[in-house]
Amino acid sequence: MRLAAYNSASVIRLRVVWGESVETSEKSWVLKRNCAMSPRQLGKAFIGLGLASLVISMAWALSGAWVVVPFVVLEWGALAVAFLVYARHATDHERVTLNQDKVSVQVVRGERADVYELPREWLRCQFSEGRDQKVILKNRHRELEVGRFVDICGRRRFYEEFRAALAA
Repeated sequence: MRLAAYNSASVIRLRVVWGESVETSEKSWVLKRNCAMSPRQLGKAFIGLGLASLVISMAWALSGAWVVVPFVVLEWGALAVAFLVYARHATDHERVTLNQDKVSVQVVRGERADVYELPREWLRCQFSEGRDQKVILKNRHRELEVGRFVDICGRRRFYEEFRAALAA
């Protein structure tokens, strides 16, 4: 049986999904962007903006200002490109799962999903204090940056929680 509790704070844009299973004692963190709209809501907004622009441009065109119509078409094209880029990356996230023998990191960017598995006994977790302040998971053969989709406060919070869970 898997229990999950959600702890989210809008200020630091970090959603932690705690899941402790009785059999595996697995913990999981989901680090994702704080997107204001889902892709479906974005599509509805695009249709609404498009219809509003169409009505306004047709009113101007009927009053004799036909030059407005090509600019509305350009506006639709620019909005479509911006919305497609936003929609493609609205669900980007990282899922870090810690179980007894390994750490699994799933990174989803656009349509691509990569999974990295690191043995727990060789794993070190570091927080770089430089300008970028990254969370780095290291073992003997691989170095993996985690937390690129959350802000610095969210990275620090994840680092502290992950290190405590790793030490336990």
